[in-house]
Amino acid sequence: MVLWKAGIDECKYPKDGVGGTLELTQFQRQVQTIEDETAKSGRRRWIERATLAGLGISVLVHLVLLVIALLVRIDYTSGDAGGGGAEPVEFAILSESELDEDTASDAEVVEFQQIETDSLVDLDLLSDVGAQQSVNDLAETLAPELENGGGSLSAMDAQTGSSGAGAGEGASFFGLEAKGKRFAYIVDRSGSMDSLLRSRELSRWELTQIELVRSVQGLGPGAEYFVVLFSTNAKPLFGGSEWIKGTQTNKASTSVAMMGATANGGTEPEEAFRMVFNLEPKPDAIYFMTDGEFNQSIPARIASMNRRRRVPIHCILLGEPGSPSITQRVEGMLKGIARSSNGRYTHLQDVSSNGVIVP
Repeated sequence: MVLWKAGIDECKYPKDGVGGTLELTQFQRQVQTIEDETAKSGRRRWIERATLAGLGISVLVHLVLLVIALLVRIDYTSGDAGGGGAEPVEFAILSESELDEDTASDAEVVEFQQIETDSLVDLDLLSDVGAQQSVNDLAETLAPELENGGGSLSAMDAQTGSSGAGAGEGASFFGLEAKGKRFAYIVDRSGSMDSLLRSRELSRWELTQIELVRSVQGLGPGAEYFVVLFSTNAKPLFGGSEWIKGTQTNKASTSVAMMGATANGGTEPEEAFRMVFNLEPKPDAIYFMTDGEFNQSIPARIASMNRRRRVPIHCILLGEPGSPSITQRVEGMLKGIARSSNGRYTHLQDVSSNGVIVP
């Protein structure tokens, strides 16, 4: 009994290394610290074992999937997109080096070729009117055959699209011939162009439509052209700013578009000239046709635009723009434009019953 009590006292009051005793609370703290460290050490060992086990399971699962992928074959039967018999689709596993080699070999097979593009416009508008409707039908429903200014539509060569006059390296419009490869037409479509000619068989606009169609048809297959219709505003026949190739399809499309155009508005040609002089390459000749009076400052502005290249401008006055004094004034401006550019001038009044344009 004495020994047991002594043990209790010893536990309650353990001696320190120096000979004193430790307080009970300090001893409890030491015990608790030891227990905490032991618990932490146990948790670390458990986490390490769990991590190793997880890695092992992951490796095992991946190996199983790899083996399955090597063995699996999928057959497409009724769902085959090609519509033929069922063919197996196999999965192949490639290393990174093999994949690089395949990619390199595929790159060597693909070759890119530079396609030469042409800045010229190639048009096809005939689908709207039917392949059976010819250019002759469009033009000759409006007027009898004209003998001057580009030849006869009925005499057109079906192979080259040439009607004789203006074929090859040249053009003809209202009897004025020009040399070169690129020809610009600046055509008045103001409201006064609806006025009838003296014969009262055609209006000025109808005669202009047919003569422009004939002139374009008379261009050689290597020619290029550009048509601007102007009144109060100017608008290219096809709305673009590029030369049109002189192909048979383009000529026919031009005929359709020209026959569908109408006359209205005032007479303001300056914007049309700016469009033409902005073309690249520059034209070899310009045809300028009008029936009305325009601002007296226009000739000087045209001369300024044409200062560098001096493109010949061939001027046509169609009908009488007004009183004799107005007609004389317009003639003077057109003659000045033609003279300053080494072009020519003509004044046309009517078309006779046999289709000859009357000066």
